[in-house]
Amino acid sequence: MRVRKKHRGSVIVIALWALGIAAIVTSSIQIFAQRQALQGIEVRDRIQARWAARAGVESTIAVMSDHTLRPVAGDSFAMVTEMEYVATGKAGIATWDIRHHVEGQDWAGPLDEHSKFNINSDEDSIFILVIDDLAFGVLEAIQDWKDEDDEPRTLGVERDYYTSLQTSYEPRNGLIRSIPELELIAGVMPDDVRGEDWDLDNRIDPNEDDGGDSLPWDEPDGYLMGGWASMLTTSSVDGGATESGEPRMNLKTIDLETIQFRLGVDPFQAEALQNYAQTDGAELSTLLTQTLRTLSGNAEGVTNLNEEQLRMVFNECMLYDQFEAPPGRININTVSSELLYRLFPERNRLVEELLYLRAQNAGGISNPADFLAIPGIEPSMVQFLTSLFDTKSNVYTISSVGKAEGSGIEQEIIAIVDRSTIPVTILEYREQ
Repeated sequence: MRVRKKHRGSVIVIALWALGIAAIVTSSIQIFAQRQALQGIEVRDRIQARWAARAGVESTIAVMSDHTLRPVAGDSFAMVTEMEYVATGKAGIATWDIRHHVEGQDWAGPLDEHSKFNINSDEDSIFILVIDDLAFGVLEAIQDWKDEDDEPRTLGVERDYYTSLQTSYEPRNGLIRSIPELELIAGVMPDDVRGEDWDLDNRIDPNEDDGGDSLPWDEPDGYLMGGWASMLTTSSVDGGATESGEPRMNLKTIDLETIQFRLGVDPFQAEALQNYAQTDGAELSTLLTQTLRTLSGNAEGVTNLNEEQLRMVFNECMLYDQFEAPPGRININTVSSELLYRLFPERNRLVEELLYLRAQNAGGISNPADFLAIPGIEPSMVQFLTSLFDTKSNVYTISSVGKAEGSGIEQEIIAIVDRSTIPVTILEYREQ
């Protein structure tokens, strides 16, 4: 009997142990299953957020393509306004939001790369105005980085310097391809380039507005100090879309009949325009300060362009082939007031007149000929403004954040898009 009782006791102990182990295993399985379920939900929501962000990018590209093919004549803000309409939207159970931060304010839609100065331009004097706190020798280092030779300037550095570094590399010896590339140049620091916008998405992220709680170091003031990246670009390109929706024509090489048809000019005017375009140093801006008859040498039969014909020249013409398009000019309609004041440090009145000129018309400044409306402006300044500024833009940076409605998980897509050709081209694409 005692043996049986002992045996029963052992069985009970074993059963209790088995139940305990089973409970632990069951609990572990439940925890594991819950974790897997949560992970699955997170993966699902992240995918939904990603595709919502992508939907925002594609919606913006669709608007850009449509306005390139079917532009709204005389309205420089028509495409911008429509891109604002699609800056927010919903895809399934996720949403997207496209915006950018300029001068302390959030703006719906993509960032206009033509609102900045293209560092690949040859205008070093303009670059010095834009970045007015350059360290000693940095300008020369940038020039050496871009030029094709290996001979350093007096204060510059070339191939020998970069290859001697522990992380050895060679200078570009060509056009700078992206703003972060500047950080490879001697004397240029990441803080100079990025400022508070450490991920270069043109948006205020939580870590970029929290003081010293996390990198980068910033002022928690709701104002994104963007560093050089807020003033400079490498992606803007001249030429591109016209008000007719036709490819821009090279005035030097296009046939005279097309010139007559596209510009509404007579045969004598068409020939005079082409003859001038083929002269050394010809600039379209000269047509704003000198008459066509004067430029033709008072050739027989040549009459001056009327206002509409002059506007058509700037809307439809260029003096180069599209594949030779130079770096883009600054868009006078989207450039920040801060950059304008930097470009004209001793001409505040002129800046105020430019800001007023673009604000007084709902469609902004639609043509370089509009500069002639500035009271008392000198002909030389009209030419300078026309060489520095454009009224249209080709390249935009789309920062689209997708957000899953249930969990709030976010996914950001950044795309730089060029509409100077059809179909539009995605120059850069990254997810973060």
